[in-house]
Amino acid sequence: MALAPFFERVYGAVGGHLSVSRESLAASLDSLTVGVHCGTECGTNEVWIAELATNLLARLYPRIAISGSDSQTAALKDLAMSINPKIDFEKDSPGATSICVGSVSLSDAIFPASGGWVARVSHSGPQLGGVENPYSAGAAAALACAELFRRILLKTGAERDIALSLLDFGKETGSDVALRSSDLGDVVVAGVGAIGNAAVWALSRDRRLKGHLSLVDAEDLTLLNLQRYVLGTDSDVSRPKVQIAKQILQGTNLTVDAWETSLEQFADAPNRVKIPTICISVDNVEARRAAQALLPKLIVNGWTGDQALGASWHVLSRDAACLACLYQPHGQGPSATEQAARALGLSLERASILWVTRQPLSDDDLISVSQHLGLDRPTLNDWLGKPLGDLYTDVVCGAVPLDITGVGRLETVPLAHQSALAGIVMAAELVKRTQPRLGALSQEEPLIAWDDVLRSPPAKWLKPRPREPGCICGDPDYQTTYKRKWSAPRLTRRK
Repeated sequence: MALAPFFERVYGAVGGHLSVSRESLAASLDSLTVGVHCGTECGTNEVWIAELATNLLARLYPRIAISGSDSQTAALKDLAMSINPKIDFEKDSPGATSICVGSVSLSDAIFPASGGWVARVSHSGPQLGGVENPYSAGAAAALACAELFRRILLKTGAERDIALSLLDFGKETGSDVALRSSDLGDVVVAGVGAIGNAAVWALSRDRRLKGHLSLVDAEDLTLLNLQRYVLGTDSDVSRPKVQIAKQILQGTNLTVDAWETSLEQFADAPNRVKIPTICISVDNVEARRAAQALLPKLIVNGWTGDQALGASWHVLSRDAACLACLYQPHGQGPSATEQAARALGLSLERASILWVTRQPLSDDDLISVSQHLGLDRPTLNDWLGKPLGDLYTDVVCGAVPLDITGVGRLETVPLAHQSALAGIVMAAELVKRTQPRLGALSQEEPLIAWDDVLRSPPAKWLKPRPREPGCICGDPDYQTTYKRKWSAPRLTRRK
């Protein structure tokens, strides 16, 4: 069986959504072949769609058929093997489990395409490509992989054709709008996880972009991250995430710095006076609220939920929700320490000591945890000597697919295509909001969301979101400071 070395994280993502056992999922995946089939002459958009589709499929399915020109087939197979060295290649795949790109056609296949800012997925046959654009091409690939997932693992029937403009989230706006040379300015990319990976994937293919990116993330890539990190390959494991992203951006017109630290530590560095733009996709609420409190001129946010994904854009002076509004606490909930104690079966006193001091977990601690979770003690050997926070984060984030007592279901990890689409939409919002020409064609609503990726894409993606009462964006002092910080200096005439 050619299951990926990171199958435990795959199970954490898929098993939680489908409520299947590890053995059942492995057997289901091993019994089928998915396909990426390309026409003999693919344009740039088609090449990008095939690349990302192969990238995403190789992170879930152990058996794949790839066809096209000799050079493209070889490149896509190399890509798939770099992700899962054990992957099996087949000659053919059924149309119903295949993605067809360009002029090739199979009965019942999925046909993604893109032109300008519009991503399309159809079911009747090949579609013509259009104006080169990596954002719509990436979105088309992610949407096609999402439908293939629903077909295979949710046994859904035929779905409607999709046309999605990444400018205003209608159907056709920007289909003939070409990318132009533009300057992003100074951008802090806070978080180079799964969503940040997909954003960098798209930005690295937009060769007309200029600007300066500061990539900020303190973590290294782990084997389990390969389940949904589209920049990560098997040989990248244990490398800093920011260094992987920086390498991908080489050869572009962007200048890039890599910072192996947190956003808070980055912002606290000496002489860090102004941060014009933050593009954020970190996995904790506190960092997102802290990002808004830094009062950048623009914040672009990408996120995934249990079955949802989305992005948002925020300018504090607008009469709309700021980023902090989206993560405004409502009432006093249990602290992370209380949640860890409750989920893992430790006393609150013991959990508090371990959490605050970061003392390593003892053998007695792991005996208590294993008894509470109904597991054999050796199951938790990897956490002996590690901090409580690491164990709890791994459990709730799905690195360890445990059925937590008191929760009653498997915690889920976002799916690869779910994170990829969130990152691509986030990247598109960054480009749109730093180019007035594109901003004029774009939606006013701050929030974009697909609430359930286990269902077909929504007819309406946009969600108006007013300011939250009590949030910093309604504070006159914050607004005054923001306006002073970003208002254009007045020009005085010489006498």
